[in-house]
Amino acid sequence: RKVKKWLEYSWMRTQGADEQSLMDALPERLRARIAIQIHVKTLKKVKIFENCEHGLLCELVLKLKPQIYSPGDYICRIGEIGKEMFIISHGKVECIITTGTGERKTVAVLVAGQSFGEIALLGVEGCSRRTADVRYE
Repeated sequence: RKVKKWLEYSWMRTQGADEQSLMDALPERLRARIAIQIHVKTLKKVKIFENCEHGLLCELVLKLKPQIYSPGDYICRIGEIGKEMFIISHGKVECIITTGTGERKTVAVLVAGQSFGEIALLGVEGCSRRTADVRYE
């Protein structure tokens, strides 16, 4: 059932085109130019990158690793060690915590252009663990 749901979702997003295969067939320099053209605008929308120089943004774009999640998938869980940040390019995610009484509570809904997980990258002692479950809607 989960496989069927993923295939339906994937088809809806791509209409059968395998973006990665298409990109892999291109020369490396052209892939880089396309990635920069597409993703620099997204990075500029992220608060911590909004005042960065264009050259730095281009370097960051080349480090991005696209991830696709199905609705209902958990991207990260409370207590996991964070090693990456996430930038939402499509859809939305909800950030869920467990209150002191054990109740599950949505504390934020993030949409395209927003990000989460950057605190884990700062290397601040005691801040590398995820503080919320994040689920793709």
